[in-house]
Amino acid sequence: MNSEIRDIFLEESRETLMNLESDIVSLEGHFDRELFNNIFRYVHTLKGSSGVAGVNSVYEFSHQLENLMDLVRSERIVVSETIIDLLLDSLDYFKLAIFGTDEEIEESEKMKEGLLSRIFDCITEGTGKAQGADEKRPAVAPARDERYFHIHVRFKEDIYENGIDPLRIIQDCCAQGDLLERAVDRSALPDFPQLDPEKCYLAWDLLIRTEKSRREMQDVFIFVRDDNEIVIEDVTEEYVKEKELPAADVKIGELLMDRGIINAEDYDSILEAQAQENKKFGEIVVERGYASENDMSRALKEQDRMRKKLESSTVRVDTVKLDNLMNLLGEIVIGQSSLSRIAEELEDETEFRLKNALHGLDRITREFQEQIMAIRMIPVGPTFEQFRRFVRDQAKASGKEISLVIEGRETELDKTVIEKIGDPLKHMIRNAVDHGIETAEERKERGKNPAGSIRLGAYHQEGYVYIEVADDGRGISLQRVREKAEVLGFLHEGDEASEARLLSFLFIPGFSTAEKVGDLSGRGVGMDVVRTNIESLRGSVEILNQEGEGTTVQIKLPLTLAIIEGMMVRVGKSIYIIPLLSIVESLRPAREALKTVEDKGEVVMVRNEYVTLVRLYDLFGIPADCLNPWEGLVVIVESGEEKVGILVDELMGQQQIVIRSLDVDMTRSRALSGATVLGDGRVALIIDVHGLVGELTRRQA
Repeated sequence: MNSEIRDIFLEESRETLMNLESDIVSLEGHFDRELFNNIFRYVHTLKGSSGVAGVNSVYEFSHQLENLMDLVRSERIVVSETIIDLLLDSLDYFKLAIFGTDEEIEESEKMKEGLLSRIFDCITEGTGKAQGADEKRPAVAPARDERYFHIHVRFKEDIYENGIDPLRIIQDCCAQGDLLERAVDRSALPDFPQLDPEKCYLAWDLLIRTEKSRREMQDVFIFVRDDNEIVIEDVTEEYVKEKELPAADVKIGELLMDRGIINAEDYDSILEAQAQENKKFGEIVVERGYASENDMSRALKEQDRMRKKLESSTVRVDTVKLDNLMNLLGEIVIGQSSLSRIAEELEDETEFRLKNALHGLDRITREFQEQIMAIRMIPVGPTFEQFRRFVRDQAKASGKEISLVIEGRETELDKTVIEKIGDPLKHMIRNAVDHGIETAEERKERGKNPAGSIRLGAYHQEGYVYIEVADDGRGISLQRVREKAEVLGFLHEGDEASEARLLSFLFIPGFSTAEKVGDLSGRGVGMDVVRTNIESLRGSVEILNQEGEGTTVQIKLPLTLAIIEGMMVRVGKSIYIIPLLSIVESLRPAREALKTVEDKGEVVMVRNEYVTLVRLYDLFGIPADCLNPWEGLVVIVESGEEKVGILVDELMGQQQIVIRSLDVDMTRSRALSGATVLGDGRVALIIDVHGLVGELTRRQA
């Protein structure tokens, strides 16, 4: 099989399965026809693409699963927990069969046999007979009228070169209903000496009776319809005395008929009224009581989504190419900084003209940067949606009823950041399920809803993205945290400790307040890993607690990891970069503002508040020009609620910084997050404010 086709199949399948999982979990608890139609389309798309890619096991299984789903869609089988479990287990099979190793694919074949048996049982139990045992139609009235389609298909001669089997597509088309007529056109076959066995010369004409719509029949050819001659004609009028359905894929009337909201007679009547009254189709539907305004709103959104899909001009771009583009942008920024430095050294008329040109270049570069950033930014919604299944399974395993509420799904974040927050979020959600939310009995005793809730939200604020995992459970017992801290020696009996300090102990490796070890981790266990992962993204994590009411874990992340605005500072001959968003102010303190406070060390009084002083020359062991704060400058930075004063010799100005990572062997200090190349070719280290504050907090603890 063509490797390019395989790569496209894997990429599209990953997206399809993610959407499929989210919709299946959302379906649990209430049947939504529109949602189920989406699920059906995803399975059908997966079937078609797996057939093209030659993954026959997935193709065959999808076909059997469609048989069951078609009965559900026509309301001959009711959606139940058994059906939901079967759909989710089928999803797990798809993941193993498509993305698994050789051993996992072999395991998936055994899994498939069990799933096929369950599908057969569901069909038998739901309809009273096995599908295929009796070809006669059931006595139950079909959800949609039967249609007759004449389908003409002529594939390109070189279709085999794309790894596509035309016969499989024809078979799939025939399986959509009852095949009444079939004719094969051999007129394009050359004489035998000129016959190329690797080319397709045949064309097919099919007549199919089906309950499916024109759009669903077109979906069979979704992967070949752009480059091949495919004509689907609705010829129902020739076989039954009905008016032909509208031809356009996205007619609102056809969508409403697909959902069983109106029938063909209603459609004709509405069209007549529309011509007489000069009203919109949807207005008449609502006036006559066929559908509510909400039903029409959903149908119109689906119509718009389909139109956008048909008219889409988007192009898939390999993320490696985007990364290369970002690296080139970084080189442009560095080169621009170098030119700016040269311009500052000039002292004649050339300086003025060069600076004007550089201002224009700076504007274009920033716009270029914003556009590239926008390409890399993707909504957090799909990442959040994948946790619906996780919460469902974890809640079921712990015997609790828990719902997941998602907020801010449209909030955008750099793709690299999104890829790295999955594991920390999963750990925090697992903690909330296992130790945050009480059992139904405990919640009733406390006057709460027996069903717990976890809120996963995201929003933008002050140039950062905030992600929150909040539960409405029991909260964290500060007394138990204190007792455990005293046992481990972090606190002495009688020591004063603020709530923030007590909660900070939960990030220490091995610190747990759980009374017993379960299958899921206890609150606080592994939170040090969460913090390490988040801080590696130049972010921070904070716990907000309301004992008895619930806990919120708040993550603060930068919008992007590539380019930031930074303040250059000098200490001796070394240059450091402090992220601009972390800086509160800079000042030269008076001699008497310097104090020494127990448990805080050296501090500076700033606006009636003690701020811990950090001497960079001491921290990194380098020479400095100013050894006293009143001789140099103190830059006040903040991380969460904590503020720190950094002593430097000089502020050198603001500049866009291209971040380069540091090898772990170069430094193990969490106070440094990377390096950058300055305009004159020198390397400057970047201060990680969150890591710096974290190191100070650990020393004080």
